[in-house]
Amino acid sequence: MNHVFRFLFIVLLVLGVSTMSYSTHFIPANNSFIQYYGRWDMTDSLHPRHSWPGVYLSAEFSGTSIGIRMTDSINYYNVYIDGKFLKVLHGTITGEADYLLADSLVNIHHTLLFSKRNIMFDAVFSVSGLLLDEGADLFPPQAKPTRKIEFIGDSFTAAESNEATVQELPWEGRFPATNIDKGFAPAIARYYNAQYQTTCRSGAGLVCDWQGKRDGTLPIFFDRTLMEASEPKWDFSKWIPDVVVVCLGLNDHSGLKDKEGNVSIEKSELFRQKYHDFIKTIRMVYPGVKIVAVAAFPEWIQKNVQEVVKEETQNDKKDVCYAHFDDFPGGYVANGHPTVETHQKIAAQIIDAMGKNKIFSVTK
Repeated sequence: MNHVFRFLFIVLLVLGVSTMSYSTHFIPANNSFIQYYGRWDMTDSLHPRHSWPGVYLSAEFSGTSIGIRMTDSINYYNVYIDGKFLKVLHGTITGEADYLLADSLVNIHHTLLFSKRNIMFDAVFSVSGLLLDEGADLFPPQAKPTRKIEFIGDSFTAAESNEATVQELPWEGRFPATNIDKGFAPAIARYYNAQYQTTCRSGAGLVCDWQGKRDGTLPIFFDRTLMEASEPKWDFSKWIPDVVVVCLGLNDHSGLKDKEGNVSIEKSELFRQKYHDFIKTIRMVYPGVKIVAVAAFPEWIQKNVQEVVKEETQNDKKDVCYAHFDDFPGGYVANGHPTVETHQKIAAQIIDAMGKNKIFSVTK
């Protein structure tokens, strides 16, 4: 290998760009052995697109290395090989590019889990396929977990900034400090051995966003395949959860309260009505689903969410139960977001409530 080629080889490895293309087996994204989780736009099956946080894919493969071809130089991804965390991948190339995920593996049957860590607005990203050694191939995957949970919420559900170590972070600084896999939503899904979908948007509420604006509510985005695009609409029939966990209200509380920190009776009633309306929407798209209405620690949220569940029960709706999580002093970073440890405590309290309400009979 001459010195120029050696230098280019090292630079490409440092950037994370795969140098495997000259001797790799390309697996297109529409290969049936690649499993996709979360909301993906499969209109172009050779280039599935995504924009919601927490989407992930999995595959089982042979060979000593694996790479991915994708279009994304913004987000951060967790790479797991054989069930163990390997590294964080951050794309560095504008446009479609090849990235090395793992190499120097023993040539046996391996598993890959590739998950998007953070939330990002105003952009859509895509995957084109996987790259294996010449002669290597994908194996038929194991069956997906039978249980399914959808988590609907805001930045808490997205685990925004949970790995941060400072009390304030600019927006761009939150991307690498966010790891949704260590958030309460995936933790709950793992406890129940369930596949999951995280339909969450930072800053969103039911009535308004954190600034009080009415055009940033989660129900507006709920029917979207791509968070940042009104089309195509999400086909709710293609993935039907057993349970929907709703954790909204923090941004309503922020956007609706007055200068003294109080929310008027009229605005509180509006919040409860919007909550009822959203529950109706969930029932409509997922007939027979169980709903867990989770209230964060502010007293106003807990009082109003409890009232919503009470009113649903009084109307003979037995499919909704209440859960809450406490405030954990000292357990917040980056402008008030829960740490990894706090997410663990939140997950434990929600799991406890789900157990008491017999959402699932046993773990499996």
